[in-house]
This record gives sequence, C-alpha cells and structure tokens, in this order.
Amino acid sequence: MKKIYLLTAIAFASLGVSAQKQKLAAKEMNVEIVQKPTVKPSTQQKVTIWSNDFSTASQWTIANFTNDAQDWVISTSTSTTLGYSTGAWVDPNNTVTNENGYALFDSDLVGTSTGTQDAILTYTGSINCSSYPNVVLEFNQRVRMWQTTETIFEVSNDNGTTWVQFPVNLDKATSTLYQENSQVNISSAAGGQANVKLRLRYIGAWDYAWLVDDVKIVEQPAYDLRSLTPFVAGTNNLGIEYGKTPVAHLDASYDIGGNAFNFGSATNTNTVANVNFGAGLTYNYSIGSILANDTIAYGATETPNLSVGVYNGTYTVSSTEEVSGSALFANNTKNRNFAVTTNVYAMDGIGVNPTASQTTTTLGSDSFNTPTGTIFANMYHLRGGNTNNVVVSLEIGISSATTAGTSIQVAMIDTATLFANGYQSLSDLNGNVAESDYYIVTAADVAAGKITVFFPQPVALADNAYYAAVLTEVNATNIIRILNDETVLQPSYASMIHLIGDATYSNGNAFAIRMNMGVLGLDEEATANLSIYPNPSADVVTIESNVTEGSIQIIDLTGKVVANQTVNGVATSFNSAALTNGMYTVILTNGSTVETRKFIVQH
Repeated sequence: MKKIYLLTAIAFASLGVSAQKQKLAAKEMNVEIVQKPTVKPSTQQKVTIWSNDFSTASQWTIANFTNDAQDWVISTSTSTTLGYSTGAWVDPNNTVTNENGYALFDSDLVGTSTGTQDAILTYTGSINCSSYPNVVLEFNQRVRMWQTTETIFEVSNDNGTTWVQFPVNLDKATSTLYQENSQVNISSAAGGQANVKLRLRYIGAWDYAWLVDDVKIVEQPAYDLRSLTPFVAGTNNLGIEYGKTPVAHLDASYDIGGNAFNFGSATNTNTVANVNFGAGLTYNYSIGSILANDTIAYGATETPNLSVGVYNGTYTVSSTEEVSGSALFANNTKNRNFAVTTNVYAMDGIGVNPTASQTTTTLGSDSFNTPTGTIFANMYHLRGGNTNNVVVSLEIGISSATTAGTSIQVAMIDTATLFANGYQSLSDLNGNVAESDYYIVTAADVAAGKITVFFPQPVALADNAYYAAVLTEVNATNIIRILNDETVLQPSYASMIHLIGDATYSNGNAFAIRMNMGVLGLDEEATANLSIYPNPSADVVTIESNVTEGSIQIIDLTGKVVANQTVNGVATSFNSAALTNGMYTVILTNGSTVETRKFIVQH
C-alpha cells in the first residue's frame, strides 16, 4: 500500500457544521473494486474520418520528457493488478478491441516515490480532416486518477511544430475507477485541417494507470444535446443526496435539477428539461438556447409530496432541433433514484441506484497505514422530533474480503467531536452521543454481506446533524471492508474517514453505513403496538403486538443479540430462564416498522 490519499479542506464554518480540524495530510490507501462499471459504447450515427485500434505497434512512437524509463507501452495484458489494481478491461460485451493491443501508461508500475512522469505516445501518420470543419475525438478508456494525474490528447496541424492540448478526465474523482467510451471536441485544432497529428500524453507522479483503445476521429453532429449531473437533495441537507430517507426525516423542500450540455456544432433552441419521478412528481424547466459546446444548469426548489416507496427519476433535456426519436436522443436522459422508507436511513443508494450507473468500491481497516485505528462515518440529518429521532442499530454493508472475528464498534458522534485533534486511540474519542460495545463479526455476517450492530438501548436524539460511525482497530488478519457507493458524488463533509493519531478526511462518496430508526420505546410511553408481560419476568415472557408477521430480537445492555424469534400471531412467548438478571430490549420488526420496549429478567 503506497497510494497518497490527499483530501480537500472543508469549510465547515460556512456550512454550519462545527469542526476543529481542517488539516491536509498524506495517507496510504487500498481500494477494493466490488462492481466495475462497464464500457458505455457511443450511440452516435456519424462519419468516421480515422480510427486506430493499437493492433500495429509500429504506428506509434514513444517519447519521454523526463528522459527516463517511465514510458507508454502497447499492451495486451489482462492482469487485474495493472496500475495498483486499476486492472485491464472488463468487457463482457466485447465492445473494446483490447485483445489485439491497447495503449497503457502504468504509472504505479514505472513510477517511484520521488519521481515525476511526462510521457507521450504519438501516431506516426497524418490524418486528413479537411472536409470536416467540426470533428470529435472518440476513444475507449479505463482510468483511475490521482491528484498529480493529467491525461491529455494533443493535436498538431503544422506537422508537429506546435501542439494544442485537450485535457480529458478533469471531472473524474480521485481513486475511482472509470471504464467508458469518451469524446472530446477537437475542432479548434483539427477541424478543416489536412495534416493532423495526434498524440497521448500522461503527466503524473507514481499514480494509477490510463488505458486507451479504439481511438477515432469522427464528424461532430450538428445537434447532440446531453443530460448531465442530475441531483435531488433536501434543501436543508447541505447538498447531501440520501439514497434512503425515513418518512419522518424528509426535508420540507428539495433542490432538483441538473445540467444540459450541447455537444453538437449548432445551437439548440427552445431547450427544456423534464424531471419525472412518477407518482405525479413531474417538473419542467425552461432553459432556452444553448450554444455549441456550452453547458447550462437548470432546476429549482420544489416541495414534493413523498410517501414510502422507491422513486426512479428521469431527467430529460430536449429542444426544437432534438426531440424524442432523434438519432442521438439516447444521451438526452439521465437517471437519479432515491427511496423513502419507514425506518432505514442510508446515504448510499446501493440497491436503489439505476443499475447502469451503479459504481461500488470498498474501503476498510486495511486501507490506511494507521495502526492506532480508523473511523468511517456518514452524516445524517435528523428532524423527526424526540419521538422519531431514535436510532436502534447501525447496518454496515460489507464485502466478502471482510474476515470473521474482526472486532468493531458503532457510534453516533457529534460533528465537532469527529473533527477534533489529539486522539491517540479509539478510547480517546470522548463525547460520543452513543456507542455500542465491541461486536465480533461472524461468518454469517460476511455471507450476508452486512453487519447489524445494536446499541445497548435505543438512542433518542435531538433534531440536528450527527455522524453514524464504525470504529475499527487495525489488525493484519482481522479486516472489515465497507461498501462505498461512488454513484453519486457527495459533498466533502458528507462521508468521512478519521485516522486516529492524525486527522479527518473526506471520503467524497457514501459509505454503506445505515441507521435503523425506531420510535421512542420506553415502557411509560408504550402503545398498543407492543407490550411485554410479566415485567419483570422469571421465566416465560409474552410479547404481544398488533403485528402478526415479523421478527423479534432481544438484546442485552452490551448490545449483544441474545435471542431471535419469529412473530407468530398476536402473542409470542419467549423463555427467559436462561438469561441472567438485568434489563433487556425487545426490538420488533415487520419490514416497514420498528418498535422497541424494555423488560427486566429477575429470577
């Protein structure tokens, strides 16, 4: 592990989030890819002016501005370890001709900790674009960026005397794997030119890798309107887009919108955006004219009437020139989904996100060179009042790389506490709103792909923002790998990593750390939904509710689950004779609601 993990400073004061730590530092990181994005082939119908699939290596020359051995290669490798596990193409649909050769700059392989990289790969021939004033460079790529990475196509129209740079991947998040079909408009340098030269350039310093194949120059269409960056975020959620929100914690209003991009060579007029989540939730926005290669944002603050369910949003942009049924209309629509639940609060959208855009990696206790411990946390906004702001347990989505026997804790942490300095061990993290006892991960947890850890008693919180956190010590053999949803880029403060003995850093995505919410379950506030008798109990306890199908869990004061039982009818009996004296919590779940009550065992 040797990747530098440098994260953006966070202006918490301006966001209303208390913090005492905004330091930047260098850290090692190990990222596991759980689900790799597939290549998205272009759907354009266009004239191909020139193409090259890297099957003939002699058509390309290699040079290096740093005068060392850190060079491009033409490769046919299928190794998963290329570029610090960036890996070669995963191409089940055979849309990339990587098997006959592709361009590879493996920054991790050829780099050194103190070195720099600046290498070029140049096509030896000339390309005639004289009949085409508007041209686009299209290519397949597999790439992972770092802070020092620059991936550039360079074009010359004077036989290589001068070169015009066209940077690509400027929108890419660091450490995230991308595999896609990409395009860049090179008309300013190549359009109408008879003697076009082309080269690839990689600038970096011991980063990951860039793989490029199937390079083409095609005629730019007159009209190619595209829908980009859809969003739906609670107005008071600081820009965080939650994958699942309990109905009691919905915001009063939501910011909904996106961007319309004109990749064509002509102006789109009377452009509009339609956002449709079904269930009568449809919003229309007037954009007007969009010039060639221009991007215009659209959207507004809305007050949708939301109830429990999954909302599959389509964000479609259209114009007078490009309507449904047009040749290039496929990229006029983007999707953004979210769910409203009864009791599950999740920042990640795993299982809810559109399948085509779902991107999942993992981070974990072996990701950083931090022997004193690591905290992984998501921020959640609670606004349900004392009755509904009750956290029963945290659920952690994990990968199969997690090992049984790993010891973890879960906690609800104040925002200021997470960012404070001076922690030398996990036990120094004072000021937690609530925390569980240590939980030992089981083989069943790993097989299920999730861990559920209960608090010793349900945690009632005031309306505010909190971090739901997983605390883990570093151990060479005991590992937890937490799923990390990269589908939606989140604000820097939304999902965090605190390295004990160091500082707090942004994850930038969304850990699968979810809150299971309940209702205030103290006996003095019991309702007809759940009752327990006799209480105290010496042997048999009867649990009675109006729920006839579901499950019951009984946990002790340490948060350990001591019994699981299926609800069978209105009344369910449980033998408490084997339990030691003390207080226990009953948690009744039927898939849509969670009820909690306490009872005492007294032999």
